Amino acid sequence: MAINRFADTISKLQQLQPWDVPVNADVHSHIVTLYNSIHGEGGEAFAERESRFLNRAIIDDKKKWNVTPLSVFLAFVDLAVKDLTLEPGAQALCYLLNRSTKLKDANGKDYWENRAYISITGYGEILMRQRAGQIRHCDTPTVVYAGDEFTYKETDGRKHVSYGLNLAHDPALPVACFMKITRLDDSVDYAIILPEGWKRLQAYSDKQNGDYKNTLYTSGTGGSIDPGFLIAKCVKHAFKSYPKLPIGKGMVMEADLPEEEQNPDYYTMASPEAAEAAPRKPESFSEPADRSEGVTVDPAASHGDSFDDGTF
Repeated sequence: MAINRFADTISKLQQLQPWDVPVNADVHSHIVTLYNSIHGEGGEAFAERESRFLNRAIIDDKKKWNVTPLSVFLAFVDLAVKDLTLEPGAQALCYLLNRSTKLKDANGKDYWENRAYISITGYGEILMRQRAGQIRHCDTPTVVYAGDEFTYKETDGRKHVSYGLNLAHDPALPVACFMKITRLDDSVDYAIILPEGWKRLQAYSDKQNGDYKNTLYTSGTGGSIDPGFLIAKCVKHAFKSYPKLPIGKGMVMEADLPEEEQNPDYYTMASPEAAEAAPRKPESFSEPADRSEGVTVDPAASHGDSFDDGTF
């Protein structure tokens, strides 16, 4: 019976256009019920808000968003399960991403299907790790420049950072970016990215993007990396050594994406060859809003990871 209901759901979805999925009455009702069953209340407000964000992202350029209706539905479901928002901003938690997915038909031949995904940014990952009880708090990342006092060492398995700001430092020569992470037991960890790290990412980005290089690597003072972009990179790669977080079928972690896919403006959904040849317009990483006290979220908050009702 559950299989028949699920098949009926798929059939209904396949009759919709991608941009119609978020505002469909049956989808809306399903999302409200799902959200309330996991989080207790607030499903109506969530569904109303996120349906607008989803619909707006897709309808702004229908050709770019030639994706399957089912993938839009799964992305919406995952948003509800994880209680995330597509609200844009300098510290956005996630954004909608287009990807061409390689599949096999009944004869075993390869074909490509365009799908929508929710890409979780570094800030969204911080929130999810707080909810999962892995961390308590993250300080706002700090960019270190030549002339600042800075040491980084590890003693008996514990990482230590000593930093002192020099107002006369050289803003054209960033030498590191670090972020302090406080675990639930109040022990301290540090995420750090050094010049060799972001230069390696730049070389890979340049190789992938050809003539359409990501100018954020050189748009800072004196041709250095943009400081807001560097901060974003530090946040994105802060949890490489931490346990994997469970995510839904319609989600990806931005930090796990190839370098050329880590900007939310990469929405080309033609053939893989055309996607590689298309111009790349990097996201603007202006200095984020002042959050000098970092970000703290109630680590006791936790959410379910799946749904299995098989109907709208």
